[in-house]
Amino acid sequence: MRNGCAAAALIGAALLAVTACGSGGTGTTATFHPEGSMPASAPSAPDAPGGSGTSFVMPAFGKNVHVEMTNWLPSAASQARAVLTDKDYELAYLYAEYTSGQDTSWTGYVSPTMQTEVQTALSQPDVTGESFTGTIGFFDMSAVTDPTVGGYLDVSACFDNAGSSNTSAQTGKVIPDTTPAAEHYYRYTDQLAKNSAGEWKVVSDLPRIYYPQAKECKP
Repeated sequence: MRNGCAAAALIGAALLAVTACGSGGTGTTATFHPEGSMPASAPSAPDAPGGSGTSFVMPAFGKNVHVEMTNWLPSAASQARAVLTDKDYELAYLYAEYTSGQDTSWTGYVSPTMQTEVQTALSQPDVTGESFTGTIGFFDMSAVTDPTVGGYLDVSACFDNAGSSNTSAQTGKVIPDTTPAAEHYYRYTDQLAKNSAGEWKVVSDLPRIYYPQAKECKP
């Protein structure tokens, strides 16, 4: 996975949290124990605009993976659509890592330039030769208008993969974890913009901020 405990090359600087099955940060989370075929929509977030609406989609991880994703959405409808796109992208990227780079559903959520960067990252040996098990979570999400680039929305969240482990794609055995403990907790920021069809797409990501600098990201 993208950070040590389920290793993967990163895109530019930041991408995809919680230990065991708990959640840090504020707000509610949806806990998934997904399996089988692709996917049903997760329950609508209680804090979504109007209290209901379309929620993010959960990839078909196996029984050996639990993912917790915050239910938070901004009150502005346009921003909420961007946040849902980002949640779908993060889950799809994580699922691509889980499938050793084979799944390509993430391509629907990114710009052409970002697609090239992501594909390069997912082609690295530490993705194609590995998968992961355990618990991963996202929490303390926020969205702000980018202060420097007009039309961009910066979606940020904490990511914690301390409860997961890398495994060999060939044998399924756990790979010893050599990642510094603090690097299992960090804040990522994805930048999104609308394309010519008015659809939100992930266009870039900013450097991740690790604990303890991102103090809010360690449960």
